[in-house]
Amino acid sequence: MEHVETIWITGATSGIGQALVERFVADGKRVAVTARSREKLEKLANGRNAVIPVQADVTDEEDVKRAYAEVRDALGVPDLVIANAGTHINMAASELDAKNCRKLMEVNLFGAITTLLAPLPDMLARGSGHLAGVGSLSSYRGLPLAAAYGATKAGLNNFLQSLRFDVETYGLSVTAINPGFVKTPLTDRNPYPMPMVISAERAAGYIADGLARRKMEIHFPPLFSWSCKLLRILPYPVYHALVRRITGSRNRRG
Repeated sequence: MEHVETIWITGATSGIGQALVERFVADGKRVAVTARSREKLEKLANGRNAVIPVQADVTDEEDVKRAYAEVRDALGVPDLVIANAGTHINMAASELDAKNCRKLMEVNLFGAITTLLAPLPDMLARGSGHLAGVGSLSSYRGLPLAAAYGATKAGLNNFLQSLRFDVETYGLSVTAINPGFVKTPLTDRNPYPMPMVISAERAAGYIADGLARRKMEIHFPPLFSWSCKLLRILPYPVYHALVRRITGSRNRRG
């Protein structure tokens, strides 16, 4: 019997996560979907056998472990796990506070790490598996209003890159996913122009294709993401002045 690829994805009920679910199901895969809202999960599943709703809060380690046990009972040890749950809070200087910074860390960084660690022992024992985390191009260098958000995504990128060294000898793959601007409920909050913004469905296409090739990093859209990579090599004062000019942040106080 032909093997049907099994996937567990968090943050599955909106934006990139939801678009990925629809892409995977269309490709004949079975997907366990996780989010905080059971109602939204049931709506996403819509009675389809290929979609298994598993409610959990990624900031609660025990809840994630319980959710993974449900996923394993339903699908076996998944072939691919995507830590996609995330949030964003734009914070100007006057709005920065430890509580909101901690919230972003708990969801974007520790929530992703907890998700990826849950299946890791089973994947190591099996000698195969694919772990992926959704970061951001904002992880490459600092940006206005994103001190905490960028830090969470930079931390996740480094975690994934380091993890790859440790698990690839067991037969596991690790992929860092770094999107540019994707139109989602989160990016709708951004108070600034978003260059080269793309749809969630197009983003899902880039991600699904890159995962199928087991790429170490998936970044997109290509013109924008390669431009961001080139910006990393600029001397910091030059980069700082350029980003100030592009974003108009020199004249913005908050």
